[in-house]
Amino acid sequence: MMKENQIRVDPVREIAVKILTRIHAHQGYLNIILNQTLEKERVNIRDAALINELTYGVVRNRHKLDWIINQFARRESLPIPIWIKNILRTGVYQLLFLNKIPDYAACNESVQLAKKYGNPDLARFVNSILRNILRKKNGIYWPDKEKEPILYLSMVYSHPEWVVERWLKRFGWGKTLQICEWNNTIPPLVIRTNSLKISPPELKKIMEEQNIMVREGIFIPEAFYIRNLPNITSFFAYSKGYFQIQDEASMLVSHLLSPLPGEMAIDVCSAPGGKTTHLAQLMNNQGVIFALDLNPGRLSVVKENCRRLGIKIVKTKLGDATKLSPEFLGKADKVLVDVPCLGLGVLRRKPDLKWQEFTIDRLRQLSQVQFQILSIACQYVKVGGSLVYSTCSTEPEENEEVINRLLNENQNFDLEDISAFLQEKGLSRINLSRQEGCLQIFPGLFKLDLDGFFMAKLVRKR
Repeated sequence: MMKENQIRVDPVREIAVKILTRIHAHQGYLNIILNQTLEKERVNIRDAALINELTYGVVRNRHKLDWIINQFARRESLPIPIWIKNILRTGVYQLLFLNKIPDYAACNESVQLAKKYGNPDLARFVNSILRNILRKKNGIYWPDKEKEPILYLSMVYSHPEWVVERWLKRFGWGKTLQICEWNNTIPPLVIRTNSLKISPPELKKIMEEQNIMVREGIFIPEAFYIRNLPNITSFFAYSKGYFQIQDEASMLVSHLLSPLPGEMAIDVCSAPGGKTTHLAQLMNNQGVIFALDLNPGRLSVVKENCRRLGIKIVKTKLGDATKLSPEFLGKADKVLVDVPCLGLGVLRRKPDLKWQEFTIDRLRQLSQVQFQILSIACQYVKVGGSLVYSTCSTEPEENEEVINRLLNENQNFDLEDISAFLQEKGLSRINLSRQEGCLQIFPGLFKLDLDGFFMAKLVRKR
């Protein structure tokens, strides 16, 4: 291998490849690694935008990029080192997806990176593939969508084959295509007005005075869709705690639970605290919320969000939601159970989830954990109190099936009729749950900028 200091490379593309390689090694989630890297490297706004585009673009389209690369690679007997594969992915992404980057720059910079992280042979290999793709891009072969619909959608829209197969069986071609297309779009930035400090009209005025484009929420009055805000955490309104980043579908969960000022609430899987702080906001900072989480680092994020938003009623507690906390037995007016899930409803925001332990076995394992968490959380609800179970999933094993199993095994709870809530929020027409009393939102359907979410409300009757 050549010495690194002998090769001059573009630092922006090098950072992108480093991030992609860490993602491949499962060293963290893309959004976290990206933010940490940009802060550490002190990248300017323009370069940060390109790094963001390259990393998210490659991860979002990984199957598609690999399909193309494999057609032009002639190293069938030799595996391509992961550094070289990520250099190729970023190069192909620039050639085929980014119109503003000259083809020669995409090729040359990729070759320089291959020299630095490979050797002269690998550099020639990268150069050959990229220039062949450039010459023959109109002749790239794709699976036949009539004969191989699963493979076609999986490769063209970069989704795991087993997920595409499930969706095709449940939804058919049209809806599956819509969901896959939607998952590959760039999501909007959605914020929640912190009504403890400012009203939605006041926040909107501040945004517009800073030349930030603002669109009001569809279902939630405190929601805003914003554009032209390059560095949100350095924006003074964020530092002052005037808003919290949160998708509108996620905001619906707290509204469904509907906590009242003065009540006791428990959020059993609290971090990073978006829903916890929303509950406190709906409670007008009166009462008490116990925020539980297994990870001390993530729990510190909850504390920091509460500090920034001016929330005083949240008490954080390190704890495993799969294990009973006896001090809470039968004491809570409201309990939120937002369980860990596969995240199939938020692939647009978190495309790296497609490539991290994304298997049918993982789905079955999570379903068992979700039921265990829900069963324990039910014991915290007082008679007459209520609980909301939610996921950012599209799969029945994580949603309706968990609820039905709980109802079959625990006669103390009823599934609340949420039709009035759906009607009030204008959600009736987009609810695709197979079970009455539940809300299932699918990403990409009904032309709405919403993440995929499931929620159901249980009431303790005895």
